[in-house]
Amino acid sequence: MKRTAQCTEDHGGNEGSSEKNQKKRSRGRGFENRMQLPCDVLHLNVGGDLTAVLRRTLTSVEGSMLASRFSGRWDDSLEKDRDGNFFIDQPIELFQPMVNYLRAKACETALAPSVTSPEFEREEKRRDFIRMVEYFGMTSGIYPTVMEMCRGEPESAQICGHPNLSVVSREWSTFTLEMRGHKRPITSFSVVLGKVERAQIGWVRTGHFVKKLRPGDHKGVGEEKFSFGLDCCRGGLLYEGSFSKLDGLATEKGTVIRCENKGERWLVNGQLVASSIALEETFQLPPDLQQYSLIPAFSGKGDWKVCEVELDPVTSDHKATISHAHL
Repeated sequence: MKRTAQCTEDHGGNEGSSEKNQKKRSRGRGFENRMQLPCDVLHLNVGGDLTAVLRRTLTSVEGSMLASRFSGRWDDSLEKDRDGNFFIDQPIELFQPMVNYLRAKACETALAPSVTSPEFEREEKRRDFIRMVEYFGMTSGIYPTVMEMCRGEPESAQICGHPNLSVVSREWSTFTLEMRGHKRPITSFSVVLGKVERAQIGWVRTGHFVKKLRPGDHKGVGEEKFSFGLDCCRGGLLYEGSFSKLDGLATEKGTVIRCENKGERWLVNGQLVASSIALEETFQLPPDLQQYSLIPAFSGKGDWKVCEVELDPVTSDHKATISHAHL
């Protein structure tokens, strides 16, 4: 009995010791986790100008090269000046507007004016800014695009934003992909099909097709006026209800559909299936297509994902200025 009591006592002591050690390890892990959280202040030397920014600001655009660089994993290997500040080889007049935009987005609220992308008076500086944004992989964050329903019942669909632009719709509905806070037109995009019924993918003219959210029966992309697109169900192209069959076109779950240069080229799983040049005799695209203000649009019931969105380096306002200058 004594031995048993002694063993029980020792066992209890070990349990107590084990619990203490476990608490110490937990506290240690908690400290490590706090050290790894992206919330510390980073001191930067940007092209010779010193500034400070929160790590979570620089890592706010998920998947970007800037977020990866300052995630904390590479701090020891990043370039620094002689005082230990992280060195960024960019002009402060380009880098600072990007940081200020990210700061504004972090405190954006529904009651305040929406945050707009940085703008520049000089065209050369604007192009340099876009080049830097592209280099850091920040385009989707600085020049965002959003999915919005324009035909259907809003409660029937779930829309996800960046970095996973996607839709799950329980009813056959139509959605558009639009610019938010900037005027750089979308020129190309890809769609990865999930389990979709009657998928129609293409383009619509802004100011005519959109901003008319309504429930009930409606026509899809390519069937309604001011729209054209690829009809995945029938295997062809549609323009305002006029259908042109594409031989051999078939889609299924996992199919990747790529539309380039506002409908001039269509690819399915990397293979060219249609182009405006090849279809001149059988499929008439809208005249002077590039003069229209077009945005991507999608009709269907089910789920799909939008990716590889490309933006025009020239804003719509600047294009209008060029157009008027040649009149």
